[in-house]
Amino acid sequence: MAFGYLPRRVLWKDIAGKVIGCPSLIRRVQAPILMKMLEIKEKDTILDAGCGSGYFTYEIARRCKMCIGVDWISNRELLFVMGKSSKLAYVNGDVQKLPFKDGTFDKILLSSVLQMVEDDGKLLEECHRVLKGNGLLVLSVPTDYLFASLNRLKKELRGKFGARGKGYYSNDEVSQLLQGKGFQVLDWEYGPKRLASIIYESHLLFCYRLGLPLHNPYFFPLLYPIAYFDRFGDKRQKGTELILKARKVD
Repeated sequence: MAFGYLPRRVLWKDIAGKVIGCPSLIRRVQAPILMKMLEIKEKDTILDAGCGSGYFTYEIARRCKMCIGVDWISNRELLFVMGKSSKLAYVNGDVQKLPFKDGTFDKILLSSVLQMVEDDGKLLEECHRVLKGNGLLVLSVPTDYLFASLNRLKKELRGKFGARGKGYYSNDEVSQLLQGKGFQVLDWEYGPKRLASIIYESHLLFCYRLGLPLHNPYFFPLLYPIAYFDRFGDKRQKGTELILKARKVD
């Protein structure tokens, strides 16, 4: 793929032909970073907790033994589009009460999920429980916006995005939370970095001011080339979201 690890088709449609999803610019930028941090191996069993539309679940499953996506909403429409696979499964469930036995997974992905739940500590405890010893947890969380005007709108945007939890984290906040729940932070970087963050935030501010949907499935593909150039930025260069890799410790 030209711009990262996400489905080759830009727009996903259900059986009736209705567009049901499109990877956002941020997810397109984050895909290669997340895949690199996950260190996926053929023998791995991986959980995509809070998988949403299931883009990452699908791409991870192509590279490992098994990937299971968990979310509130059934993803059968996407499963129909993507095709059935013995390496891929979607489960309806609460990520704060994962329906799996202790030590089930080698690795877990939390793609922009931590800020969405009411109890982020409980979510991390569940991740710790279902991970095998020394298992990896890779997560992304929103941080600050580069535009001061958007930072002043955080509370309102948090509601529009449907976040029931904290909404935004600093590096220190999420690192301390992970350490308090039995994880050792191994690496971190911003993604998107400055270039893609400026473009994404400009789009976000434009849509907010005009009362348009914040995520337009037809608009983001026009911005995908930015995902290629954003990767050349400094990994510590402040951006809209932060990506961390942590290891389970006993």
